[in-house]
Amino acid sequence: MCGISVLFHQQSLSSNLFDKFLVSLKKIDHRGQDDEGIILINTKSGNYKIIRTDKTHPEVKNAVEINDISLSDYNLILGHKRLSIVDLSIHGHQPMQGKDGSWLVFNGEIYNYIELREELKLLGSHFISNSDTEVLLEAYRIWGTDCLNKFNGMWSFCLWDNANKKIFISNDRFGVKSLYYISNTDNFTLFSETKQYSNFQDFTGGYNYKYIQDFSEFGLIDNGETTIFSKIFKFRKSHYIIINPIKIDNNIFTKSIQYYKIKKKAVLLNFNEAVEKYNYLLNSAVSLRMRSDVDYGFALSGGLDSSTIIALAKNILSKENKTNKIKTFSAVFPGHFNSDESEHIKLVTDHLSLDSKFINPFDRFNFNDFETHVYHQDKPLQTTSYFAQWSVYWLAKKNNIKVLLNGQGADEVFAGYHHHFYRYSRYLLTRGKIREYFSLVKAYSFIKGIDSKKIHKLIFNEVRLSLQIKLKVKKFDNLLIKHFNEIDNLDELLLYDFDTFLLPTYLRADDRDSMAFGIESRHPFMDYRMVEFGYSLPNNFIIKDGWQKYIMREAKVDLPKEILYRKDKKGFTTPQEIWLKKFKSEFDLYLKYNKIVLGKERLSNYIFRDYSLGAWLKVNQKK
Repeated sequence: MCGISVLFHQQSLSSNLFDKFLVSLKKIDHRGQDDEGIILINTKSGNYKIIRTDKTHPEVKNAVEINDISLSDYNLILGHKRLSIVDLSIHGHQPMQGKDGSWLVFNGEIYNYIELREELKLLGSHFISNSDTEVLLEAYRIWGTDCLNKFNGMWSFCLWDNANKKIFISNDRFGVKSLYYISNTDNFTLFSETKQYSNFQDFTGGYNYKYIQDFSEFGLIDNGETTIFSKIFKFRKSHYIIINPIKIDNNIFTKSIQYYKIKKKAVLLNFNEAVEKYNYLLNSAVSLRMRSDVDYGFALSGGLDSSTIIALAKNILSKENKTNKIKTFSAVFPGHFNSDESEHIKLVTDHLSLDSKFINPFDRFNFNDFETHVYHQDKPLQTTSYFAQWSVYWLAKKNNIKVLLNGQGADEVFAGYHHHFYRYSRYLLTRGKIREYFSLVKAYSFIKGIDSKKIHKLIFNEVRLSLQIKLKVKKFDNLLIKHFNEIDNLDELLLYDFDTFLLPTYLRADDRDSMAFGIESRHPFMDYRMVEFGYSLPNNFIIKDGWQKYIMREAKVDLPKEILYRKDKKGFTTPQEIWLKKFKSEFDLYLKYNKIVLGKERLSNYIFRDYSLGAWLKVNQKK
């Protein structure tokens, strides 16, 4: 996992553009401190020059100093910051050249690169490295754009196809590795993080005030292609584009092609067969994501998702006769009962004999670190939970970890959130499935220890809302919120949370927090095979007898019963009210930045959103 920078100008480069490019690349030093690479390309002739900087690996051959060339001879720059994870040698350096003269800058991991390399060898390919980057290049040479459907991983990349004089750009299926762009009539830029545009102020178009308002009022922040800047856009996930350098226009990126879409497919399995397949797929997903030439660890929250991954990882290591202890990293809040996961974390660490490290984000909180956190996030934050995540990565970095596996994605696939239960109950009731409805509520009431009358009331409110929407009595100021409330069935709701409403925000936050410390974050539950399988299951395989994530619990991985059948769900919560009260006077200072930039201190009733917005405006203006 790394960071990339791309700048294309249809005419030719200038020293001013190149200097700005260098600054943009430096802005993501944190994403890859192991190596740096830059190449200049003439898209008409295919001629190129490899540029040496003070951070370029000394063994890179044929590299020249920028002062020794004429910039006007080139019009495309590919830049790369390397975090060495697989094949730590010089053979993994980027930009990497393919056998046909193509050049690639790539951020992410292709987890099944070993299997693909063997498949390509049978087709006549030869390799000089053990890197997934070389596999990506060769896969494109052999299969063209069809290679994307063969990759199991996360990626954003830009490839100069020298044979065809085209530029090939792609983002992974689920948008794990973000890519941002600005396109004009004769040029475009492509970056891993929006902060890379801070020295391109004439490009960005200023702040997107509608975006800011949607964040302040509704907490929406990563729900489409727009960003907090009016002219910076996010490249579409599960899309690719092939650009002819001769034909560039403002709307070129809107012509990208979708190569993948999650589709719910009927699965003809009984429940026991489904459990067996779940176990096989998740074991495979975890095993693939344990491939690393550097030290790796696991985030442990005390919940079912992260605990399941760790239990499977230990079993995998045991089968490989590896006795090293698994390293885990957790955020705890001793003394804050509603937020602290210490009890459940200890159950897992004791049961699996883990090498566990803990951090209390509340105790280590300071405003310099908070502002650094907000700066790296590239956007304001909805809650202090993100600072807890930031602290976990800080702890992992302190322990020399470069890869961290976590449980992201399981809730959105296997119905882990509270609103999934209530929407499914609404569906049963409005479809006349009365017996199933009452049975489910009774079981849920017993498990959660909540009066069934209270649950019925909440579900009836859901039904009332559904009727108001259908009768057009209820109106919404935001289309995303409107559609979220219109959805009447669990299948569509899960897909909406995964694809649009919830997960994109969590993924971007996780990427920024991990990469701020030079750590690659991996998500076994987001293996595309796992996602497709989860969305193929009937509803009663994932919500049954009052339990959510039912199939995950019945898979019976090696965990204490208190974890497998844990009744509460906290979801990485923090003692936010106490946090804000303790530091109120300091947090209030951020409101003045809202007033300076936006004309008013408060934009919503959610005070932390306004605090974090002010903090982001402050650090963005400074840097």
